[in-house]
Amino acid sequence: MNFFSDSLVYFIKKPLIPIYVATVTLVYSILMIFNPLKSLINFLDFTITDDLGTSIVIFSKSFYTFKYLPYFLLGILGVSVILALFSSLIYSGFMNIVHLTVKRIKTNFSDYLQGLKKGFFKSTLVFFQFYLTILLIVGFLPLALTPFYILRDSVLESGNDPLILYLFLAIIILVIVSLAVIIYMKFMFKFPSIFYFSRYPIEKANSAVNARYWRTFGKVFILLLLLVGIEFVMFQITNKALEFLVGFVLYTVYFSFFAVFPFYTFDKLVEPYKLND
Repeated sequence: MNFFSDSLVYFIKKPLIPIYVATVTLVYSILMIFNPLKSLINFLDFTITDDLGTSIVIFSKSFYTFKYLPYFLLGILGVSVILALFSSLIYSGFMNIVHLTVKRIKTNFSDYLQGLKKGFFKSTLVFFQFYLTILLIVGFLPLALTPFYILRDSVLESGNDPLILYLFLAIIILVIVSLAVIIYMKFMFKFPSIFYFSRYPIEKANSAVNARYWRTFGKVFILLLLLVGIEFVMFQITNKALEFLVGFVLYTVYFSFFAVFPFYTFDKLVEPYKLND
């Protein structure tokens, strides 16, 4: 509860944080009105159909070949670079403001510019690794799901007990959820460390998180679970105007806390372990 109460104090003393987040989520909410993923999921009616499974298997067999794979990987690499540069340009100054606010240091616009100067290059590298990891996982997800659909077809055709099918699906879901939490922990605490330390920030971020890994893991899991809940609510809304309004409010509130969380948590993590600059 201290995190939420302290964050509210930060928002009152430094309204730039929620205002900045609101500006970004305003653009995001407008883009999400035209989200093609939602149209696809609504079309499939939230079910895994035979046609979808067959399509994934056929797609995997035809797409993941030496003919297309080099272009696919180069595309992922290029998109990762562009997203990393853009994200670092947008967020480096903002992250320095959050960092100083959490440390209860007064800030002004010069601190935003100082954040760009201090953190742009290092943040770009972290963002690049983050986007590259995410895009590779998402890009190869159909290939990872292919064995499940092949096994499903085999079980259904033979009339065997589908228990093994459900167990396999549960393992896939568990792996995906675990990957999401681990990826967040691996990258998100590197950003505050960049502004906290001038030397070896990545190594010190890893040390701080590993020292209290499971306690941090639980907090991150809850944080990401809330995001899943918000996305579930958003997928239930069919009215575009209502979707925009609800999305703007929910995303602004959530991502305001989301932006503070890694800096607040990291500040607490480094205290007991005396990670000196």
